[in-house]
Amino acid sequence: MDMARRLLTRMFRRGFAGALQIALALGLVCSGPAAADRLTPIATFEWFTESAIGLSGIEISPDGRLFHLVSDRGWILKGRFERDGGAILAVSLDLVLPILGNDGLPVAARRAGDWSDAEGLAMASDGTVWISFERWARVARYAAPDAVGQWIRDHPDFSGYPDNRQLEAVAIAPDGTIVTFAERPLPTGFAIYRLAPEGWVVDGYIAPSEGFAIVGADFGPDGQLYLLERKLRLGLWWQNRIRRMAPGAPESIETLWKGAPAEYGNLEGIALWMHGDMIYAIAVSDNNGVNGAPTQFVEFRLDRAAALR
Repeated sequence: MDMARRLLTRMFRRGFAGALQIALALGLVCSGPAAADRLTPIATFEWFTESAIGLSGIEISPDGRLFHLVSDRGWILKGRFERDGGAILAVSLDLVLPILGNDGLPVAARRAGDWSDAEGLAMASDGTVWISFERWARVARYAAPDAVGQWIRDHPDFSGYPDNRQLEAVAIAPDGTIVTFAERPLPTGFAIYRLAPEGWVVDGYIAPSEGFAIVGADFGPDGQLYLLERKLRLGLWWQNRIRRMAPGAPESIETLWKGAPAEYGNLEGIALWMHGDMIYAIAVSDNNGVNGAPTQFVEFRLDRAAALR
């Protein structure tokens, strides 16, 4: 602060020419504002199928072709994107499995209390699967997609979130750290829940903005945490947004893309991969079981921009 005050004093004493000279020397004058990275939508594929309803979480292979999805009806799906020049031409399902509870029974069999509402999906390189749930808010660990769920002690906050506003997203950091997010912010913001050896701990808060809620998360190939957010406009139209932050630094959060109201459906899951030197993202929509409504896959390219000078 003292340095800035001294510089301003010198600028005023020297007049406009002196001020300009100092500003140029310090790099404070540029030909335009600093440009920012952005996610650019590049393609949308609509999947009309009765085999998958209410898809809310997605993981994708490093080549952008193989996927896993979770449904809020309690299913996990494995399949492939058939591509031509990068664009999705078709979706093929290889496997549809019931998500199992820690009792070995399908979570979809226990509608009382709704144990089946799977929302977030993350997969480790060793095949371990992490799924976050709403209604009965929890995160479960699976040794494989067809394995029995392993119970993890809940954070005390989990039971306090309103019904259908609970754990929408789960992600694995490059160092193996697991984080999960609720759709509803606390008075202090969106809590960043991290799984520590002793259980879930809060690693800080993300400030809410513009009424958006966190519904998906994934760490990109760049090690950054990407957050998919959405809000319902006037009870009629979904609006979606993607932001990015450095791990453990919520103050670094930045908006990479914001769609127009009703531009896309209810985007709820996000996954990232790299092709060549470009980072790509894919978002999947939850069609909410609406008859005739397709599942949308929206793909983005990360366009990096240098500061304009």
